Amino acid sequence: VCQTVRDYLLQHSSYTAKRIKVAGKIVQVHNLKRSRRALWTSSAQMQKLLCLRAWYTHLGKHQSHFKKLKCRSDVCTFCHKYDKVFLPSLRTLLSQSESKMIAHQPDYWKAIQVYWNSLKLQGKTDPDDQCSLQYVRAAIKYMRRMLAARAALPVPDVAGALGARLDFHKDEADAMAALAKANVILECCEHHFSGVKRQHGFREDKVDNLEHHCVDIQLDFMENMTTPLGPEEAQDWFWATARQSITTLGFYAHYWLNGVEHHQYFHFISDILNHDSAFAVQAFGDLLLRLGLSDQRTVLHVFADCGPHFRSYEFLWCLVEVCKSKFPTVFLHFLLEHHGKGRNDGQFGLQRRWAVDYARDHVISDVSDMKGALEAGAMMTMSLDPPPAGPSYHIVVFTPAAKPKFVDKLDNSKTDLQIEYTYCLRIQRHPVPMYVAVIKDFVYSDRSTDEQKGVSIGNVVMKRQPAKEESWRVSYRKTEPEKDNLNVGVLQRRLDHQKHAKLANLAARADPEIVKLARDQRREAKRKAKYL
Repeated sequence: VCQTVRDYLLQHSSYTAKRIKVAGKIVQVHNLKRSRRALWTSSAQMQKLLCLRAWYTHLGKHQSHFKKLKCRSDVCTFCHKYDKVFLPSLRTLLSQSESKMIAHQPDYWKAIQVYWNSLKLQGKTDPDDQCSLQYVRAAIKYMRRMLAARAALPVPDVAGALGARLDFHKDEADAMAALAKANVILECCEHHFSGVKRQHGFREDKVDNLEHHCVDIQLDFMENMTTPLGPEEAQDWFWATARQSITTLGFYAHYWLNGVEHHQYFHFISDILNHDSAFAVQAFGDLLLRLGLSDQRTVLHVFADCGPHFRSYEFLWCLVEVCKSKFPTVFLHFLLEHHGKGRNDGQFGLQRRWAVDYARDHVISDVSDMKGALEAGAMMTMSLDPPPAGPSYHIVVFTPAAKPKFVDKLDNSKTDLQIEYTYCLRIQRHPVPMYVAVIKDFVYSDRSTDEQKGVSIGNVVMKRQPAKEESWRVSYRKTEPEKDNLNVGVLQRRLDHQKHAKLANLAARADPEIVKLARDQRREAKRKAKYL
């Protein structure tokens, strides 16, 4: 019985990196693809073998390392809740509104359906169709016109006509109020999708069409790796010992040198686990020294995600210092919240693969072993696509200086800048040497090509204050639908601050580019998902 059940469970489970102790032995945990009850009900063989109560007892006693783990993945909470929570509720709302109106007047929606179908034939409708901001706005406008037209008509002199008219008005007003709330949420969400599309489009264009006088750098922190790692037969010992974490800060550097385009990846590995601005600032300075670029480069583009380690006044002041000493013009670009992956994700995927391949035959027990493993993998990868035609990889064991008691950062109290509401800042040397720099806020990167769209933030002054610990840990969200509603307040505040910079035509969720981005990010998030 035990072997039959075990074989069945192996067919419906996947391996995980988790280990638990069972009867004094370290065993590998298997993640069940379905619940224990669902596995029993879907198999006639298991039902004949064990009753449901005996099934639960047997799994708990003899197959305890087969578990249905909870999945946590790093996906955009706004996009996820829009798909899983808001869209189903919007479809229900539209269906209920149509049913209520048709109950009072059977041909109520005929005119707007004819109008919408004609727009669809002309290709003028949003890809989201009737779940789009365009349709909801049109429905609200149509209902207001119908309400006004009916109010101008006299009430028929028939018993119950006045009550029916009042009920009609009430249901119509309730439906319009509900659709108006949905309209606000749709506007905020489509503004978010539009920002994702704009920043991603600018980033890809910069990779494909980098000017010769520009340098493009993207950086991101990788989720910590743990050691020791080694051959499979030694896993019992490895997982029974204490684990040591290793931090990786990845850099992607892109520039032209002697007429040749160079793509370089740097893996800064360290046993210092601070994912904060101080670590990023020191590593960024070390990277610029390693690149050793000449003064012919006049523009530096820095791309990062919206994590607090990069989207901070401390990191911004670091770039002000870089502007003063190396590059006359520095751009700081942020990719949208929970959409800031890009080139670094592929870099980190290779790093994981290099470590796993090396650990099949060798033991990785500390940072120096990890460096050897990654260098071996990098050499193999570069042999398949040699630089400069292909990318080059550099492994750096980085030990930052002791965290200072005081940090330098931009004093935003003397400016109009709120860094949490912008995705593009330009830093330029001031024409008068006695002043520090001029910083302009373009909100979105695609606006940086037009000088008039940038707004000066005001006086650029350094502030020195005591260092403190910042919260940097990644929050993981469920891949299953959440029960709570979409947090519209955050999106609404962003829209209010960025309204002057938004496009006339917002991006729809079903826009092909947005769909491709979401699909790629879900695939990457699923690959890196944590099972708890």
